[in-house]
Amino acid sequence: MLNPKWLNTFETLVETSSFTQTAERLFMTQPGVSQHIKKLEAELGEVLIYREGKQFELTQAGIMLKGFVAEQKQQQEDFFSRLKSDSPHQGSIRIACSGTMAMTLYPLLLAHQAQHPDLSVHLEAAPAERIRHYLMENLIDIGISTQRIDHPSILENPLGEEELSIVVPVTANIDSDDYAGLTALGYINHPDGQHYADLVFTANFAAHYRGLESIKISGYVNQLAQILLPVSKGLGFTVLPASVIDSFSAPNTLARFPLIEPISQTVYLAQKRHRALPQRYDPVMAIIERAMRPLSQTAE
Repeated sequence: MLNPKWLNTFETLVETSSFTQTAERLFMTQPGVSQHIKKLEAELGEVLIYREGKQFELTQAGIMLKGFVAEQKQQQEDFFSRLKSDSPHQGSIRIACSGTMAMTLYPLLLAHQAQHPDLSVHLEAAPAERIRHYLMENLIDIGISTQRIDHPSILENPLGEEELSIVVPVTANIDSDDYAGLTALGYINHPDGQHYADLVFTANFAAHYRGLESIKISGYVNQLAQILLPVSKGLGFTVLPASVIDSFSAPNTLARFPLIEPISQTVYLAQKRHRALPQRYDPVMAIIERAMRPLSQTAE
């Protein structure tokens, strides 16, 4: 990296066209000015100026360095301008959340972007552990999850409650206490399937449940919109947030298995504790609150 003091001396010399004026402006001696230029030339391995008495002329390398200094100066000015600017309707919106939340939130964010085309929406549906990784590595600005990150650098606030449901084919006729009949259907697993199953079955079938590995697995799907498809065809059951059932293309093919102990989980919004979000996130927070309302209403 070129010494910034030497570059500043070179830039001033080009501006003043005088070693004397350069020395005066920089509170240096003329030999000091010459020494900086010689050190630059040695660093670059190029002659920068031709001296003709008290006058000098830039070489081709000197002209190129002059352009480089101007570019660096402009880049610095642009950087400071971007650093100080904080437009509420410009920049990237980077969020990771559960698939359930993404289905509700994404259309709202797109509608907001349509009103403000200079925004760029980046939304990823991800399981809790990946959301944690993205946030810790500064790959996102906001994470929304039902599992707390619980790290001193992360600020987490509850957004609301999300009800969990056991979803079975509408043709299934199983009593609320018939654990064997339910599990005989086979479980349709998904990225959050283990966590959801543990919560619901531990509360409702503690005497029988021995972990998801004790239940027959009839399939695995990692796309939220597709998880209920095998259930609708009678191929198994699953556990999902209740709001997902209503958004399925054929909700009349599904039924909610009656739970003796209803289960809801808190949804948390997480962000870096010591990094204030830009102004463009102010309306996004309002959008997230709107997206949470259907989930909280379902939980009620």
